[in-house]
Amino acid sequence: MALKRPSSPYRAALIGCGRVAWMLEDDPLEKKPCTHMGAYMELARMGRVEVTAASDSDPARLREFGKRYVVERLYLDYREMLSQEAPQIVSICAYAPERSEMVKDATRAGAKGIWCEKALATSLEEGRAIIEVAESTGAQMIVSHMRRWSGEYAKAKEIIDDGGIGSLQSITSHFSGSFIHTGTHAFDVLRWLAGDIEWIEGTLEDSTGSLPWDVADDRGGRAFIKFKNGAHGAVFAESKGYFFFEFDIIGSHGRIRIGNNGLLEYYRPSPSRHYTGFKELYMVEFPEYENGNIWTGALTNLLDAVEGSAGSRNGPRDALAALEAALAIHESDRRRERVYLPLESRLKIRSR
Repeated sequence: MALKRPSSPYRAALIGCGRVAWMLEDDPLEKKPCTHMGAYMELARMGRVEVTAASDSDPARLREFGKRYVVERLYLDYREMLSQEAPQIVSICAYAPERSEMVKDATRAGAKGIWCEKALATSLEEGRAIIEVAESTGAQMIVSHMRRWSGEYAKAKEIIDDGGIGSLQSITSHFSGSFIHTGTHAFDVLRWLAGDIEWIEGTLEDSTGSLPWDVADDRGGRAFIKFKNGAHGAVFAESKGYFFFEFDIIGSHGRIRIGNNGLLEYYRPSPSRHYTGFKELYMVEFPEYENGNIWTGALTNLLDAVEGSAGSRNGPRDALAALEAALAIHESDRRRERVYLPLESRLKIRSR
């Protein structure tokens, strides 16, 4: 049952005041808002939420944030902030190794909603602990796999689900970056579009150093995937000298290409212009979709979830499944064999 919307704005606080928290708002090329704080400012104008406190271990950066957004209650220790301020909504923008403890501390301090950056954690153990504490306390939570709030990706999923490319056969993902820090975005999209994963077989780029057997650096590589619905996937994530993030989605009667830099293409079969009696794929107009801002969409989703009027589009269980896929590639590389999910692994990834 939906709860009554409060008469006063939710009190929100930020843990971590770096790029994704607010600094990317100064990028002249980014579509605004493009950070947690940018989204908070938009919804503050609607009277739904107000950032009243923030914390960061870097005093200079913390002061800069406070001056920019006129936030006076600033803390070097996030635990002190949670204790003193008791925020209702908490954004966790710190690095991945710290997020598990921060989610636990925020929920214990009474937070009703948590907006956590990705990846959810650096190990399955940490991710499962986050799920346990969020579900046991009743806190609502979203994780920043931001394409879940993208109009074009939602429309692509609708086309696939409605049979607009026939039976889904394969998805190929290309991106520059590592499997945890960047790759969980890709694995979340892959699962969102194609469903649960049956197995993964992958290899990593060359190791950057000697580490204990249960610790690994966050690296890229390549992998092949079998989804439970029978579709297959491939992921290519080698280091590159340029930014790259896209998907090629193939069905029995169509194709979708979608990615960064405005890539959005839809193909349907028509009589061939080159071979009599054959059909080939030709680009058609991509259907209209709601083109809202993903950051305000994410925060709106979180507040609606807190009030019980909507469910989280990307909660900790979805985020853990994306992390599990990335960890499975590491395990496959180490074992030199195909890895079936659900995964049991004590592997911990050194990631941002």
